[in-house]
Amino acid sequence: MSSSLTIDKKVGGMSCAGCAANIEKGLKGLEGLEKVSVNFATESAQFIVRDEDVFSRVHQKVEELGFTLDDEVVAVSEDGDLKKFFISITLSVIIFLFAMGPLMHWPSHRANWFIQMILSAPIWLWIGISFQRSVLSFIKTGQSNMNTLIGIGTSAAYLYSAFVTIFTEYSISLGFTQRVYFEAVGFIISFVFLGHYFESKAKKKAKEALNSLLEIGAKEATVYRNESWTQVAMTDVEVGDLVRVRPGEKIPVDGKITKGKSSVDESMISGEPIPVQKEMGQSLFAGTINGEGILEFKAQKVGKDTFLSQIVSFVESAQNSKPQIQRLADTISGYFVPAVILISIVTFIAWFIFSTDAKWGNAISNMIAVLVIACPCALGLATPTAVVVATGRASIKGLLIGGGEVIEKGVSIDTIIFDKTGTLTAGKPEVTEVQTVAGISEDELVKIAASIEAYSEHPIAKAIVKYAHQLELELDDPDMFENISGKGIEAELNDCDYLVGSRALLESKNVSFSEELVPRTIGSHIYIARDGSFIGLIVVGDKIKPEAAQVIEKFHQLGIETWLITGDNQAVAKEVADQLKIKNFAASVLPLDKAAYVEKLKKNGAQVAMIGDGVNDAPALAKADLSMAMGTGTDVAINASDVTIVHGELDKVYEFLILSRETLKIIKQNLFLSFIYNSLLIPVAAGVLYIFGGPLMSPVFASIAMGMSSISVVSNSLRIRNVI
Repeated sequence: MSSSLTIDKKVGGMSCAGCAANIEKGLKGLEGLEKVSVNFATESAQFIVRDEDVFSRVHQKVEELGFTLDDEVVAVSEDGDLKKFFISITLSVIIFLFAMGPLMHWPSHRANWFIQMILSAPIWLWIGISFQRSVLSFIKTGQSNMNTLIGIGTSAAYLYSAFVTIFTEYSISLGFTQRVYFEAVGFIISFVFLGHYFESKAKKKAKEALNSLLEIGAKEATVYRNESWTQVAMTDVEVGDLVRVRPGEKIPVDGKITKGKSSVDESMISGEPIPVQKEMGQSLFAGTINGEGILEFKAQKVGKDTFLSQIVSFVESAQNSKPQIQRLADTISGYFVPAVILISIVTFIAWFIFSTDAKWGNAISNMIAVLVIACPCALGLATPTAVVVATGRASIKGLLIGGGEVIEKGVSIDTIIFDKTGTLTAGKPEVTEVQTVAGISEDELVKIAASIEAYSEHPIAKAIVKYAHQLELELDDPDMFENISGKGIEAELNDCDYLVGSRALLESKNVSFSEELVPRTIGSHIYIARDGSFIGLIVVGDKIKPEAAQVIEKFHQLGIETWLITGDNQAVAKEVADQLKIKNFAASVLPLDKAAYVEKLKKNGAQVAMIGDGVNDAPALAKADLSMAMGTGTDVAINASDVTIVHGELDKVYEFLILSRETLKIIKQNLFLSFIYNSLLIPVAAGVLYIFGGPLMSPVFASIAMGMSSISVVSNSLRIRNVI
């Protein structure tokens, strides 16, 4: 049984969100196409197909619809749109001077119209060619989009005016109004391109996060080929290549160290500002920065398989997926465009029948105004621009959101379940407590323990040494050092004999405990003895993240119920829950039991978010309504989650909930603006106000209003950048 293929492509030729809906509609029912998602905001599409042959038919169908598919699209930039706008508006102003300005009677009435027709021809046929193609596509396939309205409107205006200009006498005999609309054609297309310019700028800003992620990666790599080190493009590195990175260079691909030792800045991945010591056998990741040493490593993951590329793909795919509210907007747009065409035809017929004078002129003018004012670009942009801005902003802030539907999930969450280790706590050992007997200072005890533990690779030993460095203590070198497996260390330091390890180790060596010390915190207890006498203890534990208490309190203020569910023991769970004021907790919980807790809460009507970082959290993450994984955790947890918190910062959970609520609010505002705008102005464009003595809306003003509606929706969406 063959598996499906997922193919991501850039889409060329889209000029509005309706184009994306048209591609999806045109491909519907194509045999072997399992799923298609086209996003105007990112100019991209994802196809899930049975095999390559099916995709070939998909590709052919997309081209029949008037669009292109490629890995990269040479899209018309905002500068290109602006250039076309300036050409179009310049010609339009000149046409206006001949139509209504000081040149309106020069050189003669009919010659004047011919000049206007010639000047407006390149605007209609060259600059506005995409609109005219949409009309042809509509005639051929019956599928319409926003451009169809512009195309029909401008074509009706131009062809009517050209007919009156060329066949003046015959048009008079037919009763045509002797008025031309060449300036309307120019201004309508000009303002549409001005709108495209602002939309392009908005899309560019929305994708800044994606571009900044792409910039993180190295551009070149030094690889060993043909018995020498050669500089190649990063894209030419292959799995199995031996790669060398010098001090300060970016690591180009993922791999495992074969030679060398150095510190590596992995803040891009972990969020930790302190460089990580790396040596032979350890992993390196693309985009991280080498420190002071030279490293050689074997490439294991290249291209789209690297961790950095997965982050980029994650952001892009998140922007490609559509929330339920977007699918609603697409459905409405599908009915809206044909309905508007029908209304414009009714408007034309009504004005032609009931108008007492200038039947053809009024009928054509009002029909064009309806087509232009109703162009639902604002409706089509309402959701995708908000989703793109939200996901882009989130990625900059260290949140990778798995799609627009995930944003919707965040709004209804009323219960949050936390794992402990790596989620509420740092997930790495740190010194949490130091106790000494009389006559020994804390700094002295830490210096002794760290001097001895400096030769151990055990995580607890490293935690003690790190703590000593934080206290800026100068360590001594032991004269003798012996590791006692599973118990601790026996050493000689400054002419004294020391034992550092478990209480059992000290007791086995007949150490006297003249003064009993009781640890106040839970963790690993390291006992220290000198010359047979107990002198103190150090507790190494998993510290609660400093922001945890404040974040939990914020959740409680939002009315969200919190839970701690951990595989750790009862005492540890209770201590953490008490410190963070989490009322509900469960300890010693197995992975599948965590999922059962989620299921139980959901059955009781709760909307549950699960936050974890390990393999043991994956079942619960998969069961939750909303799953969030710490990016510092395992791949299994990350793959099972809707949201990845790249740097593992707990306050990002709160930021996501706020972002989701505000984004959905802005999407609803955008939809409201679009519907109200269309509902109010279509009747005005049709001439309702004229019946009551009011003015008619000219096609020129209709195009300005249409462009302003799109700009208002995009501007409203950009407010999301200030939410978090």
